[in-house]
Amino acid sequence: MIKIDTIEGTVDDVLWYRYDLASDVLYLRLASHRDVATYAEESNDGFLLLYCQDDDKVVGMTVVNWWMRFGSGALPDSLRELERQIELWAKKLAA
Repeated sequence: MIKIDTIEGTVDDVLWYRYDLASDVLYLRLASHRDVATYAEESNDGFLLLYCQDDDKVVGMTVVNWWMRFGSGALPDSLRELERQIELWAKKLAA
């Protein structure tokens, strides 16, 4: 039996994501700033916004209880469907 704990990918080669299925935590980061040093502050919506230490620009966010807050029902049993849900949500957020 194969067990997957995380999925990772990019949206339009601009936004990198990693989703921890067991903990229901979604990590988003601009692909161009994936390896820069950051600090975090909690937003009014309960997201952890990641700021670049060099210039204080927002370069990502962490969403605890992502599926619980924004999903519908049980997690999809298809990885592709779960990836699609993450991509749709991330695109909506970026708009």
